[in-house]
Amino acid sequence: METNAHPPPRLLLGATLLFWGAMTGNPFLALLAALTIEAANWMHFRWDFNDRANSRAWRLSMALTIITAALIWLDGDRYTALPKLIVWLPILFLPLQFVQSYGLCNSMALNSFSFFTHLHQERNRRLGMADSVIRFNFGNPYFVTLLISASLGTNAHQIIFLPALILLSGWLVFSRVKVRPFALILLVFFAGIFGFSGQIGMEKLYKWANELSGEGGYGSNDPTESKTSIGSLGRIKQSSEMLWRVKVIDGNRPPSLLRLSSYNRFRAKVWRNRFPPEIEKSLVESEGGFIGLRTVERTLGEPDFLMREEMTEADLSQQRPSYSIRGAARPEDSLPLPGSSSSVRQFDLDGIEINPLGTVRIFPKKSVIEGTVRWGDLKSPEDDPWPELDLAIDPTEQETLDAIVAELGLKDLPTIQAKTARISQWFRDEFTYTRYLTIGNPQVTIPTPLSIFLTNSKRGHCEYFATAGTLLLRAAGAPARYCVGFAIAENDTKRKEWIIRGTHAHAWVRAWDAERGTWIDFDPTPPGWLDAELGNSHETPWLADAYQRIKEDFFLWRNRPANRLAVTIVMWVLGLGVLAFIARRLWKSKLVVSKNIASPYSSEPPARTPLHDLEKPATRILGARPTGLTFAGWLQKLTGYDIPAEPLDEALQLHQRMRFDPQPTDPSLEQRLTALVDELSTRIRRLKSPSNNP
Repeated sequence: METNAHPPPRLLLGATLLFWGAMTGNPFLALLAALTIEAANWMHFRWDFNDRANSRAWRLSMALTIITAALIWLDGDRYTALPKLIVWLPILFLPLQFVQSYGLCNSMALNSFSFFTHLHQERNRRLGMADSVIRFNFGNPYFVTLLISASLGTNAHQIIFLPALILLSGWLVFSRVKVRPFALILLVFFAGIFGFSGQIGMEKLYKWANELSGEGGYGSNDPTESKTSIGSLGRIKQSSEMLWRVKVIDGNRPPSLLRLSSYNRFRAKVWRNRFPPEIEKSLVESEGGFIGLRTVERTLGEPDFLMREEMTEADLSQQRPSYSIRGAARPEDSLPLPGSSSSVRQFDLDGIEINPLGTVRIFPKKSVIEGTVRWGDLKSPEDDPWPELDLAIDPTEQETLDAIVAELGLKDLPTIQAKTARISQWFRDEFTYTRYLTIGNPQVTIPTPLSIFLTNSKRGHCEYFATAGTLLLRAAGAPARYCVGFAIAENDTKRKEWIIRGTHAHAWVRAWDAERGTWIDFDPTPPGWLDAELGNSHETPWLADAYQRIKEDFFLWRNRPANRLAVTIVMWVLGLGVLAFIARRLWKSKLVVSKNIASPYSSEPPARTPLHDLEKPATRILGARPTGLTFAGWLQKLTGYDIPAEPLDEALQLHQRMRFDPQPTDPSLEQRLTALVDELSTRIRRLKSPSNNP
């Protein structure tokens, strides 16, 4: 059967393509696509695209989609791959819309998009069986695809998005419905208000979900705040996904701990950043207290980013251990670095910044980065202690901490090494590491979950130990800070690299060594914690690791300057070759038609032949021709009323040839068609009324 195939109104697809280009940041590409589609309104040639041509266009679009999906998947993280692919669907589906806009037929068969359905249709035709075909104009789903793709663009958050969306949708609605325009205007207006309210609500819901997702995890990588799992119940889950790969360059092994962020204020299970007033004033214009790292360029075009402001080029010439690190990163991510890092280089970045607590965040140019880190500096990159902040203790924890400090005699120990050793020994002897948390958040503030951990439960995971260790040192008079990051423990000896996974996420303490005038790492968690993590985890996901390596290595290889030009040339040559082949085939098969040809968006026939004289007598038998049903398809129904199929098929073929053949019409053809019409008209007039026919 055939269904109504109303196309979108003239110029709507072009306008929507420009809207898509504005929302996705591709205005030039959108302009070319819009001109290609809308030029069909003024071009004087067409192609006789049949169902097989539609199938070829569909296969071409699918091939382009698969190739694009593979490139996007290899280039970015998996969470953004699908939205990025959807954004490019208007260009990937352009061959289908081209076939629809420049074809002689106003619709496509739905079975053109299914290989098996197409085979089934061919089988029915060979056997002479009736076949039900649903036809539609591709411009309508293409219009919807454009709107969906535009909504995922980088500029879709701008206020112009919703009014433009309502305008384009209203344009389509008003072109289809001509009755009660005032009611439609009110409907579109209220739909706009509802959509605008929904947009604001979704933004708030998104922010709320992000805040909620940070609950009970130190992997959120927020440099200003870390919400711990202290006071939460249940099992802590961590991903075994491979995040970073580390290869030692100079030295026997990499550092044991890589820091993401440091914090200095603890309140109600949340660690935050606070700076003294004098530093706050100097950082008033910086976001989160970050400032850019100073650079020294020893090699042309390869700057070294210095972790300390007072460092000089002479410091870079000193022998230090170093390693390379490779992994996926997004803008404003924290770069995992050792606490004694000296400098970083060879990262492809738009910017790199550090805050007074030593947290380094980056703005990578690409989704996968690789660079070199020098470490083992005698001085730490963060600021010296601020006693009013780095010795502060929440009053609800003070009593418990003071009692434990007195019990352990921490204040009497002369050095930071002695204090940390006593705390480590106490935790090792009397506490147990576990990811199964059983300390809930009580209704009253005292005893707090941390107090219960220190005095009663004595079971918890690294956030408990790191928080307790930080506050115990402060209660003993030693400045300390809480930090999160990763422990390096998994060695891939075959590839000579160290693997960092989500299961290696860790929390520990940065303690002030007054004798050396620097910060040192102190890990109070019992040393068996990593064995417990690996023992509870599943086997190494070798297949996921292999895919991750291929993805990242290919991405970095393709984006190296030496390879980028060659890859670009090869892709352009292949793309232009395919386009040239298609353009040549199209040019040779084009049909030049009369200048008064109707637009592909018009339902009026472009020419009149003697066959149209059958319309009046055929209406008496078939009834009025339904809207959207082609004239030829309507007349073919006469075969069900004792009208011979052979003369009718011949008449329809001559009718199509006279309408669309670019060559001048042969007078003998018109004479033959006139004779066939007279014969058919006579047979129709002899028929009884439709009610008396079978």
